[in-house]
Amino acid sequence: MVNIEDLPNEILTHILSLLPFKEAFRTTILSKRWRPLPRSQAVLNIKDEGVYVYDTNDWFRFRQFMDTIIFSPHSQHLPLTSFSYLNFRFTHRLLDYSIFDQWIEAAKQRHVKHLSLFFLSMVPLTPSTIFCCKTLVVLRLMNVSIAKMSCCSVDLPLVKDLYLSRVRFNDMKSLLMLIYGCRILEILRTSYIETSEEVTVVGYLKPLSKLIKADIHLSEVPLGIFCNAKFLAILDFKMRNILHNEEINSYYKGFPVFENLTDLKLYWLFRGIHDWHLVVKILRNCPKLQTLLIVKGIDLTTKEDWEYPFHVPECVSSHLTSCSIAGYQACEADFRFATYILQNAIFLQVMTIRHTFNPKPTESFQFLEDLHSCQRISPECKLNVSSSKFQIKCSNSNK
Repeated sequence: MVNIEDLPNEILTHILSLLPFKEAFRTTILSKRWRPLPRSQAVLNIKDEGVYVYDTNDWFRFRQFMDTIIFSPHSQHLPLTSFSYLNFRFTHRLLDYSIFDQWIEAAKQRHVKHLSLFFLSMVPLTPSTIFCCKTLVVLRLMNVSIAKMSCCSVDLPLVKDLYLSRVRFNDMKSLLMLIYGCRILEILRTSYIETSEEVTVVGYLKPLSKLIKADIHLSEVPLGIFCNAKFLAILDFKMRNILHNEEINSYYKGFPVFENLTDLKLYWLFRGIHDWHLVVKILRNCPKLQTLLIVKGIDLTTKEDWEYPFHVPECVSSHLTSCSIAGYQACEADFRFATYILQNAIFLQVMTIRHTFNPKPTESFQFLEDLHSCQRISPECKLNVSSSKFQIKCSNSNK
């Protein structure tokens, strides 16, 4: 039987990396050999372990704990694969936030590849520290405020995955500096980005050449930079968000062409107007689209003046295999769009309709029932319709 003390340090360090960080740190009491091991891990994921900083004493203890880990002489020469601290809450007026930049700088010196900073309250960071790291591959930030970037550059040559949630920039130009500073970016996700100053972005915005997947809140970033994406999810898909910048709109004429896009998800938020004209408009610019998901939020008003288009988008007639509508309203406009897809998508394999959980009094059960008798051009098409309100769940094939 193997004694754990006989195992090499590399294996013991790997075992410790599988434990919550505080539990791994407690092993330092076992023997002198164990004392440096928690500080020598290649993965420092300090997450959601009940650390809440409410007063000066809490902050002092937490900072002392972090300094012991980050600035340990046992780890300065060792590469750092991942550094994360997640779900921490700080009382703003108690803190010297510059220490976070020092911790990040120490991680950079160890050639960190994956950096995740998720806070429960806003923490300011210096852009020259966090946005200049030549080894970083994944960068994820939540509840972070970035100081003005006019005097610094962005140098993230290896970043492929960028996630920004509730990140506050000085202006839109600063956000674009960050995005374009990730020269080989493949995955971009943004939500609830804030800018404290309104700065108009003018001129041609170059599409991200390596981008594969984007998940964006449309009011926050110009649509045109995502032209090369294969997978695209758009939250708050409204015309006013697309056309908010006249310079961008004049170049793209409302929409860019998504030559590589095969998977599109469109989400409408709570209140507002849902317009099927807008959906067809973007479909015309997605010639290779195969999968379409439309999610209609709560308390939406659907524009009822939608007519069947004279022309069928290339993706619908030649490539579309799956179409799903969640939050379907039993009204004429939604019925028309669903039947438009069924009657024109030659290669459609499955059409899924999920009726809204909050139907309006004006909705008619007939607009659900008639879907089953609608003619389908694809002989392979399977239609799935479900509704909790009308107590139906039907599935049938066109065969």
